[in-house]
Amino acid sequence: MDKNRYSKWIDNSQNLKWIDIILIGEAQGLGKLDVELIEEFSKLKINSRIDKERIAKNRHMVLSQLWVMGAYELIRLINEIIKMQNKINCEAKLKLKEVLTIFTEIRIPLTKFKKSGKTKLYSQVTWPYYDSKKGIGWKLIDGKSKTKIIYRKDLGDSLLELLKQLKFS
Repeated sequence: MDKNRYSKWIDNSQNLKWIDIILIGEAQGLGKLDVELIEEFSKLKINSRIDKERIAKNRHMVLSQLWVMGAYELIRLINEIIKMQNKINCEAKLKLKEVLTIFTEIRIPLTKFKKSGKTKLYSQVTWPYYDSKKGIGWKLIDGKSKTKIIYRKDLGDSLLELLKQLKFS
């Protein structure tokens, strides 16, 4: 396990004590899974035709999606509590807004299979994308044939940075 990255999750999650102490365990659990997914990705055989390896790739993809959903819910809850408490500094509030926006952008099509605010389902709004260095990501299509790739590891980095900035003011 990447002890340095996991240590960052442990250390930075302590800043949640100013918001709600119960969130510390949630952040640390997401951190452990983040590190495990990063390490697991390097062992995956993406284009394999062997059933066992395809099942491992599918498992990794599903766990990555579940990680995004769990992280989104943590960020959303932090945002709701912050609105009521108003305890963090302006810089951290801006980071919170930025990270929540990024997670919302990927979470909605992953969980609802549609674009934000739309009632019609779209079959290929997102699809998995694999990069040998960045890991799993999702390609987003915006209806104007523009694509954007959001990587799960980058989402983990942004959540880690948010946790680092959540300090009592």
